Amino acid sequence: MHHTTHYAGDRLLNEYCFTREGFEEPYSILYLYHPPTGEVESRSYSGANWGSLEKRPDTLLQRRHFRSSKTQPQGHFITGRTPLAFNDNLTYGLCHPLEYEPAFFANNDADEMFFLAQGEVEIQSLFGKLKLVTGDYLILPRSCPYRFNFTSPPKLIYVEAKYNLSIPKEFINAHGQLKMDAPYSERSFKCPEWDAELMEGDGPVSIVRKRQGMFTHTLYAKNYFKMTGWDGYVFPYAINLQNIQPKTGRVHLPPVSHLTFAGGGFAVMSFLPRVLDFDEHAVPCPFYHSSVDCDELLFYHSGDFTSRKTIERGSISYHPSGIPHGPHPGAYQNSLGVKQTNEQAVMVDTFTPLFLTRQSAGLEDPDYPSSWQEKTS
Repeated sequence: MHHTTHYAGDRLLNEYCFTREGFEEPYSILYLYHPPTGEVESRSYSGANWGSLEKRPDTLLQRRHFRSSKTQPQGHFITGRTPLAFNDNLTYGLCHPLEYEPAFFANNDADEMFFLAQGEVEIQSLFGKLKLVTGDYLILPRSCPYRFNFTSPPKLIYVEAKYNLSIPKEFINAHGQLKMDAPYSERSFKCPEWDAELMEGDGPVSIVRKRQGMFTHTLYAKNYFKMTGWDGYVFPYAINLQNIQPKTGRVHLPPVSHLTFAGGGFAVMSFLPRVLDFDEHAVPCPFYHSSVDCDELLFYHSGDFTSRKTIERGSISYHPSGIPHGPHPGAYQNSLGVKQTNEQAVMVDTFTPLFLTRQSAGLEDPDYPSSWQEKTS
């Protein structure tokens, strides 16, 4: 029973409530050997420079293309991040770590989403370990300490979500179960496994915490993670693109049909291999549109990107609100009669404008804005 004595042998364990929105929303309870308040030293951490972001000075309204392949592996999973865009709701960027970092990281400013574009990563966290493979999303609740283990440098995109990133409410019935028309079921997800190395060992650990854009390195003389177990509704989880069910229709469906996760002020969509529209007069290619309330960031993961010129695996297109976009010249006509697509892409739509960072300039394709121009004979 909660809030009563729990022992490991004759040792009284420390109950630790890990909550959301005070004590009103989902929570987990962990049973720790040592109080989570046992830090012996705290100091400023200067290794990460992405806590405070600077706007890119140019303000020209145009479509843009960033090549993530230009970002070389650097630093570790805390320091090796390249933010590309941000607003009051989120930060979006690249994480291409080169080195292993034994310290853990806890983001007290935001939930975090990672998408593993290349490689394999083991995540160790307060709730156990998760093994990620290419094509996995990872959702980490705010304030949860974690670290990355890998044998070769992975490539990830990341999103800091300042206001509750989760499964969309429209996918969940009144009893808390995923609906049958949701794009995934409970069995689609990977949940943390017991990590004996971390949770049964002794020895000091350190955690780097981010709060209000500033980083603090906290040292613990005893193992912060030593426990007998936990239960609850707050924990990291992962899902692979192959375990998400795409939707198709008689005619082309709008992007919201491919919704995967929802955050405060933004949504995440997954575009997957699927049978295309089945009306005999359907145009399978995306229609031209003005997303007057949305800025769009689209990461091209794999497949044939037939609606876009110059796009390659790892490309990120940025289409700001207020300027129409859609297929490149020829793609609209060429899509007629096409019956299926094999591309995989991950899109983040924001409901307030994004600011580009200075770091984004070095990854930009200068020819992309002119790629919509029709050739004249």
